[in-house]
Amino acid sequence: MEQLIRDLMEQMNHQFTKVGVRFDQMDERFEGIENRLDGMDQRFEGIENRLDGMDSRFEGIENRLDGMDQRFEGIENRIDGMDQRFEGIEIRLNGIDVRLDGIDSRLETLTETVNNHATEFRSHFKRIETKLDEQEKVFTVVADEIKGFKYDISHLSAKSGIHETEISNLKKRIQL
Repeated sequence: MEQLIRDLMEQMNHQFTKVGVRFDQMDERFEGIENRLDGMDQRFEGIENRLDGMDSRFEGIENRLDGMDQRFEGIENRIDGMDQRFEGIEIRLNGIDVRLDGIDSRLETLTETVNNHATEFRSHFKRIETKLDEQEKVFTVVADEIKGFKYDISHLSAKSGIHETEISNLKKRIQL
């Protein structure tokens, strides 16, 4: 955007430089005309012919000045158009600023929401982790008790096997 403005300003400076050069050329031409007028005072016999020639030159100068006036009007119109375009650009930039402000506020809200969710998730995960630790302790206690039961069952099973054998032996003796 700034580059466009710089380019436009550079073009305007270039046009004004051209206009300045043309004014310098016109000044030189006017100086030539003044020199000729000074010479005409000395030469009264050729005044009539030279005045006719000067009239045609002045007509040419007037035509050129009219052309320059038209060019200046064109430059003014272009500058007016550029002013309107700059105003339009400024309006658009203001709209973009408003939209960016809205985006900033929505981003802040979103950031706050994400932070709230993160805090909530951390709290929830800590609670789950605590529950899992408690469950693991319960499972460890239950597993230890089951191991104890297995040992007791094995021991009782071994004893009941011995008792059954003894009962069986006693039954056999009694039957004999």
